[in-house]
Amino acid sequence: MDNYCDEILKVLIYYELFQYPLTKVEIFERSKLTFDEVEQGVNQLLVEKRIFLIEGFYSLQNNRSIAQNRLERNQLAQKYLPKARFISKIVSHFPFVRGIFLSGSISKNCMDKDSDIDFFIVTAPNRLWIARLVCVLFKKIFLLNSPKYFCFNYLIDSQHLKFEDRSLFIATEIASLIPVYGNELYTKIHDENRWIRGYFPNLRLREIPELPQKSPRLQRFLETLLDNRLGDWLDDWLLSKTLKINQKRHEAKLFTNPKFYLNFQKHVAKSHTTDNYPKIVKFYQEKTQAYIQGI
Repeated sequence: MDNYCDEILKVLIYYELFQYPLTKVEIFERSKLTFDEVEQGVNQLLVEKRIFLIEGFYSLQNNRSIAQNRLERNQLAQKYLPKARFISKIVSHFPFVRGIFLSGSISKNCMDKDSDIDFFIVTAPNRLWIARLVCVLFKKIFLLNSPKYFCFNYLIDSQHLKFEDRSLFIATEIASLIPVYGNELYTKIHDENRWIRGYFPNLRLREIPELPQKSPRLQRFLETLLDNRLGDWLDDWLLSKTLKINQKRHEAKLFTNPKFYLNFQKHVAKSHTTDNYPKIVKFYQEKTQAYIQGI
């Protein structure tokens, strides 16, 4: 029974950082326990007053406002979802874009008023930087350079879908991706990252409301124009130019650990300039030690 409790606490501790209490089903989906084991564990933790049940949500804090805050964030995420799908439909027409996934807070059904809509985009091999350029131009021209509805801070090509960083943070990000374009790529991402099952053996893949797979005429035309040496040169030049611009704009330390921050290579464009990832990792380690080991 203690093992059940420890596993449940680990799940709740991770989401504590986001002030996001979970339902019993959500604990089951994010744990290594059977549903019966989850029920036994939460009942014991409730009796011991180590967790609290508030409006159907389990939390480490006996604070009713946390549950209300979660409901408000859920409603806001659902409000933004149609906008995200609309933007995705537009982006699916861009040259060399092969897959579009919602990530970040919207993928976890948890948005605040100042949250952006985050996109994880998969491109054709050797054309990632051309695809990224079109995304940049779209944001600058049509969205007035605002990331609110189109924050594309992670692009990767279709031949590099395997994540080497096998942390709980990355597993959670992969597990929560919402596919909006690229049926086969969603399946491929999970096939090439089966290690996340070690964290989430109860994980269910999302249903995919697939967009038409036939390439639009403009997309086919632009790809034909750039499927040659000119396209090779342009993609390489854009990578080099972007790297130089960002090296001038950001501190050198952001380039020293691409797992957390900036990673610009032929097959990947990762633009994270905040320390959210390492902060979450540190918080989780400290909280786990405090709650489970009693230190």
